[in-house]
Amino acid sequence: MSEDFIPNSEIYSAPPSSPAPTQPSREPIHITVIGPAIGVDLLVKTLHHLGFAESRAWSKLQNDPNTGRPMRILTKWLRY
Repeated sequence: MSEDFIPNSEIYSAPPSSPAPTQPSREPIHITVIGPAIGVDLLVKTLHHLGFAESRAWSKLQNDPNTGRPMRILTKWLRY
């Protein structure tokens, strides 16, 4: 499925290839919103207004490979 994901290349940056020993570990967390196109876009805008993520940080609208329904994906980086 990862080869089906179309990242928003304008804001996506890959994690460092090898973290320095003093840096905390980072893991990607993928958040997927699947549903009617209007509902997906409305939820992305609502999350933006709540300060969760910029609207442009989400992928462009695309079809879920399993259901064929519209979806958008967000990658957040978790430090621990």
